[in-house]
Amino acid sequence: MTKKVASRFGQHALVQEFVMNWNDWAIDSVSGVKKTLCSTVATSTDPNESGLTAGTNLVFDAIPMPYGAHIISGTVQVETVFNGTTTNTLSVGVTGAATTFTTTTDLETAGITAFTMTGVIPLTCNDGKNIRLTFANGGADATQGKVRVRVLYTIDGRGTENTIT
Repeated sequence: MTKKVASRFGQHALVQEFVMNWNDWAIDSVSGVKKTLCSTVATSTDPNESGLTAGTNLVFDAIPMPYGAHIISGTVQVETVFNGTTTNTLSVGVTGAATTFTTTTDLETAGITAFTMTGVIPLTCNDGKNIRLTFANGGADATQGKVRVRVLYTIDGRGTENTIT
């Protein structure tokens, strides 16, 4: 049994963010395939990349979280609406729970969607899990779109300031 004493330190919350445009590409975290987000290969940011596939349904571990991370909140911000002919959505979660924080945020509507923290275990990423983005789209014909995902967190046991002398 350990004697407890009053806490004498505090910490600033940390923020990580990830931005993706309609014509960016990434390696799908599940399939290992190089995929564009919502564009054709010809209109991607890197059309000469070998093995690049026109994007449909990209899963990407976009924000690596440090061990001990305690998620406080987060947002999905659609800065420029996606304009493809199919529905474009984004879910935010972790491996094995793709919709832990948001479920099918509409990327065709500008705005900010806050993470749903009700019923979420804040320590979801405490073991170093990545924040996983799951983009669902049926085609690769968008010509615009930009989304920003932000995660606000603290780290267990970390102190950056003395709060009581």
